[in-house]
Amino acid sequence: MTIALIFLSVLFVALCQPVINWLTTRYQLGPDQLAFKSGLFFRKNRTISYGSIHAINSSQPIYLQPFGVARLTVSAAGAADTDIRLDAVPAALQLELEHLRALSQSTAADSNTALANDPQTPVPTPVPTSSNPSQKPLFRASVGDILLFAITDIGFLAAAFVVYGFVQQVQDVLPRSMMHEAERSVQTALTGGLFSIIVLILACVMLLLMVSIVTSLLRFYGFEVWRRGDDLVVVRGLFTRHTTTIPVSRIQTVTIRQSMLRRPFHLCSVGLGLSSSTANSGSRESGTSAAQILPVISTRRVYAVLREILPEWGLPEMSAAPAASPSHVPRNAEATAHVPQLRYTGRTLLRYYLTLPVIVTLAITAAVWIGSDAHAAVTLRTWCAIPDLGWPWWLVIVPIALGLWWMVCRLLKARTEGFALLSTDDSGARCSSRILVTGTLRLTRFVLVTSRARVQSITRYTALWRESRGIERVQMSLFVMNGIDELRFMFLHRADAEALQRWMEQ
Repeated sequence: MTIALIFLSVLFVALCQPVINWLTTRYQLGPDQLAFKSGLFFRKNRTISYGSIHAINSSQPIYLQPFGVARLTVSAAGAADTDIRLDAVPAALQLELEHLRALSQSTAADSNTALANDPQTPVPTPVPTSSNPSQKPLFRASVGDILLFAITDIGFLAAAFVVYGFVQQVQDVLPRSMMHEAERSVQTALTGGLFSIIVLILACVMLLLMVSIVTSLLRFYGFEVWRRGDDLVVVRGLFTRHTTTIPVSRIQTVTIRQSMLRRPFHLCSVGLGLSSSTANSGSRESGTSAAQILPVISTRRVYAVLREILPEWGLPEMSAAPAASPSHVPRNAEATAHVPQLRYTGRTLLRYYLTLPVIVTLAITAAVWIGSDAHAAVTLRTWCAIPDLGWPWWLVIVPIALGLWWMVCRLLKARTEGFALLSTDDSGARCSSRILVTGTLRLTRFVLVTSRARVQSITRYTALWRESRGIERVQMSLFVMNGIDELRFMFLHRADAEALQRWMEQ
């Protein structure tokens, strides 16, 4: 009887919260907005107007698919805590919300047309849309593409933590003798010579790759990109099907990334920067996957596919312009807007990028060597009356390795940082003036395109010793909730900084 009572108590506590949520949660599709109410003791009322919807994300786990219901997340601008999350609602609700959002957009367009009849009322610039829905996916990732993504994804190193966590959980369940046997096998391999160590390393790498392949298939199997009017629809997932609806007019940035592993294979990935969260849970990874419209694609095809998926952005392939001296930079930003050439801003300023890493690396390496057990270091400490420390001399490898990694990242920044100002005449695009920015995030190259309206502010700053030479730093903030949220130029000439500021202030 005691065991039965404990079991019933645990079952009651486990079911209490879901039942209360089901009894107290209501949503309503009003004429202009989606209303949501929930909570028993602490009531929460939230509304999102249809015109303010920035993304609609649904997930349909395999156990909900037979019932035709899904988990739906409606995102407005801002952080994830402004979303409306609906559990176990009809899957057709997403299409109905898309239809209501499109109606609100058309109503707003009609009101703008009515205002145009009044000559004293300024008319906002309409956002171009593609009214014809695609009859087939504009992009479909095959299993081979997903395997390429898994093999060339630097994130597969994170699979080591997944494997480690799994082992930590399993060792509490398996017999202790089995765990001791596994530990002895690893120690035998480490002490068995160079060949055994190489075989063990290869086995670990193969295990990590297998984990990366499985997780990538779970995330991106059946990946398709559709165009439905002004909405971009991304479908993905093996057991849990995720469907994300992104209004094209809400896209803040388009980012093309190329990691270090994908560079030799001429592969890249494309993601969208949005002003809202696209995750149907608190998971950052879910939101990142939802906004990734091309997980992996050849660099030769990426611009052609993007022009088909997002014709409004008119993404052109840039030609590199040599880094001219500041005196050759046009004083008028509009003069450069019609030249689709990429200007590298840091290639003539390499010494500014490398000075700090070199000085810090040399200083830390010297400090570590002085405290080591090397004979010369011990003699120097004795002569200078420095307390004896005596750690192994080979520890100097650590600051040298970190310093080299820092210098390589800075060198890559100096080689890739640049921008190109685009106008409405490039590639027949009908959107507002845009900017194309190139740079790096550690060892990953990126090409980012955004419009002037998406840039929130610009900050220019310089140091006293660089001011006389006309060297500045520029930071342009973007209202992006997932991905790159600022355009940063580490070092550039003052003329380039002024050109960027004039472009933004137009």
